[in-house]
Amino acid sequence: MNLFDEMPHIEGERIQLREFVDTDADQLDAFTRDERVYRFLPTFLYEQKYDDKHLAIARMRSECFDTHESILMAVSPLDDPSVFMGIAEFYAFEPRKPKVSIGYRLAQPFWGHGFATEISGLLKRYLLEKAQVRTITAHIMKENIASARAVEKNGFRCLYPNVWEDWSRGEDVLVDKWIYKRRWETEETSGD
Repeated sequence: MNLFDEMPHIEGERIQLREFVDTDADQLDAFTRDERVYRFLPTFLYEQKYDDKHLAIARMRSECFDTHESILMAVSPLDDPSVFMGIAEFYAFEPRKPKVSIGYRLAQPFWGHGFATEISGLLKRYLLEKAQVRTITAHIMKENIASARAVEKNGFRCLYPNVWEDWSRGEDVLVDKWIYKRRWETEETSGD
């Protein structure tokens, strides 16, 4: 299956990653206004493109999914999809490799409860099992220690530390590039 063949719906132990719906708009608006959420993130993220979050959600599929730019999913508790916890994302898909990047952002009340670890694990599992992706990357600002720990717990390795990237913040930011490769699974099971 190609990554963009269907809009994912991914369920974990406590959370689900689901398509955005219009009723998410008010919570998304409050989320995007919280500077704490975006402290370690680029300034060009899709959810910040439109002031009107109803419009952002209405255009999300056509401007992101249909163009193969990215897949944005709302994060909600498994038992209550009306609660908006944050965003999970696939982006920068390179089908010839096949390689893709993951990202996530959580509302402040959900920090420190292991949700970032669960999200990155769900994204990884989906890409390996459903989309047959071989390489997954996560670009994490050097200062964002919690996100680095979350991907590390899911088997990612920091192969490219201290890389300067343009995140449209006025000056480049120092980023670590975390990588997960499908072949590492076979190396671990074969004892090599």
